[in-house]
Amino acid sequence: MTQQGRGVVLLAASSASAVEWVRRGVVPCHVLEHSAWSIVVPATRASVTAAPYDDALTLLASRHVGPRLTPSIGLFAMDDTAVVTTRAGRSPARWALRAADREIVRGPRLPALTPEDLHRTLAGNPGAREVPIREVRALWGRTDLTHLEWLAEVVTVLGLPGGRALDGSDGALGPVISPDESAVRAFESVVKDVHQ
Repeated sequence: MTQQGRGVVLLAASSASAVEWVRRGVVPCHVLEHSAWSIVVPATRASVTAAPYDDALTLLASRHVGPRLTPSIGLFAMDDTAVVTTRAGRSPARWALRAADREIVRGPRLPALTPEDLHRTLAGNPGAREVPIREVRALWGRTDLTHLEWLAEVVTVLGLPGGRALDGSDGALGPVISPDESAVRAFESVVKDVHQ
């Protein structure tokens, strides 16, 4: 993970469910409660697993979110890329990658996230603010902003919580939720089999 990397995952679930989701993973995180979302923030730059699976942001961005925790929205700044991920119901995770030139590009073998997909995901959480689709579409054309500024604009336009956690200004993130040892062992067993 880079020194400038940041990220949050928003889950349409209780904080207790979000804590369980963190415990079943491999990235230590903070979980913040909000009226419409649970906010998951990585507590460290590295996961509790060995390379090449040690980058906390990459693992969180690609982490499966089950249907009972959706809709979910992930917002990440990694290296020279900003990433927005969504998942709604049983549909696959969708990805919007904002490249170094500040244009939204498709990721190889990743289902693309369109403004319409993001709008539908947001509408899937009854506690979320209603946002006109034109405002979501306008985000895709904002090439005047740095990646962190663009992610802050996404948070603002969509009325999402977690902006202070994303920009690093929230110092009251609460306790660190550590992954369960059994979840870590299961993950390491699966990736060991992949690399043999």
